[in-house]
Amino acid sequence: MTDHHDHHHDLKISTDTVQTGGLAKIALGAAVVGLAAFAGLGIANMGSAGDFGLRDFFLTYLCGFVFWASIPFGAVFLMLVGILTSASWGVVLRRCFLAAIKTMPILALLFIPVAVSLFVVEGKQSPYWWSDASWEGDVNVVAKEKGLRFEAIQENQHKIHDIMNPYAYLAISLFAFGAVGGMGYAAAAVSRKSEEEKDLKAYETLRKFAGPGVAIWVLTMTITCTLWVMSVEPTWASSMFPIVFGMNAFLTTLSFCIFTFYTVNADKADTMAIVKDKFRIDIGTFTLAITMVWAYASFSQYMLIWAGNLPEEITYYRKRGDHGWEYLAYFLMAFHWLIPFVTLLFREVKTNPTAMRVMCVLLFTVCAADVIWWIVPCVPHETAVLHVPMAVAAIVGVGGIWGFFFLNNLSKKAALPANHEGEFLATWGEHH
Repeated sequence: MTDHHDHHHDLKISTDTVQTGGLAKIALGAAVVGLAAFAGLGIANMGSAGDFGLRDFFLTYLCGFVFWASIPFGAVFLMLVGILTSASWGVVLRRCFLAAIKTMPILALLFIPVAVSLFVVEGKQSPYWWSDASWEGDVNVVAKEKGLRFEAIQENQHKIHDIMNPYAYLAISLFAFGAVGGMGYAAAAVSRKSEEEKDLKAYETLRKFAGPGVAIWVLTMTITCTLWVMSVEPTWASSMFPIVFGMNAFLTTLSFCIFTFYTVNADKADTMAIVKDKFRIDIGTFTLAITMVWAYASFSQYMLIWAGNLPEEITYYRKRGDHGWEYLAYFLMAFHWLIPFVTLLFREVKTNPTAMRVMCVLLFTVCAADVIWWIVPCVPHETAVLHVPMAVAAIVGVGGIWGFFFLNNLSKKAALPANHEGEFLATWGEHH
């Protein structure tokens, strides 16, 4: 017992910066290989996709952008929630959250091809149906041309006039970058002051800011994900989709940050000793909770659309129920919920960094598959066959660029914060 207490007293928070050299080389390699594959597959796809080869470039690139945007945007939310609730996972993963938040300017640059797609060939090659002027005009004529009900066309035209047009899209996207990115940078600055100057007043300011910050995030990202993702599907709407999007973003962020933390600190015995079993269980249990909410929201979305049985809304699932997309749906059911749910119930998995890294790779992969399932089937691909590999290549390529800057940010600080929060982790359990 005495030795146990002495061991805790010996725990010191390391001030050595995180070493990310090996991972940074992998990120650069992924950027080169992914973008080369994306370009090569895209050019090859031009031959089979007919007039829609350029559209497939933009459509599959959107998958890469949306997936990686989930991490910096998700990191702002998770950091604020972690501070608001004084959660141990929020302290352990703080460095990863901050490094992700600092990539917002890079993410804004990666958004440029998405913005450009709205204006190329008058929007006819954009992933977004509403950027094509052919949806406007006489309602009866458009309904006949599109093969949809009069009411569906009328509603779509209202959407175009209100919010689904290139200028509103760009204004809301810029607001999202400014509002969420601004909150993230402000929180990072106050967090740094709290840590470097041991300023408890700064930390209390951060806690007071976190509550309203979470509310601003939810409102901003509800509108943003509706435009970025839900609006690729004509005539479809879902009040549950923002929750599905949010849970997928949180799970992407968590799995990426947990994997990164356990990887860069695998050989750091002092740091891993501070992250005791209790904190590892907290991290694993929170990940489990997110998978359960994702499953609940996804099922609720399906059930509500099935019960409503509106012709213009059921097309969302009809498109994803054949041409091979049904197998991806089965994959998501098994690996986005069932397997993680069963596996993460076990304490032995949550306390084992190697097992958690394997789970994180699985969850990360499945979250990427979910983004592809949202976006790519929204338009028909009767003759093209390369759109799915293009989406995978876009995710790898965009991820390589984003990941390089993320790792560069991560390498500037120590693994754990050296303020009262970090000290709480280091001394936890001494009197129990």
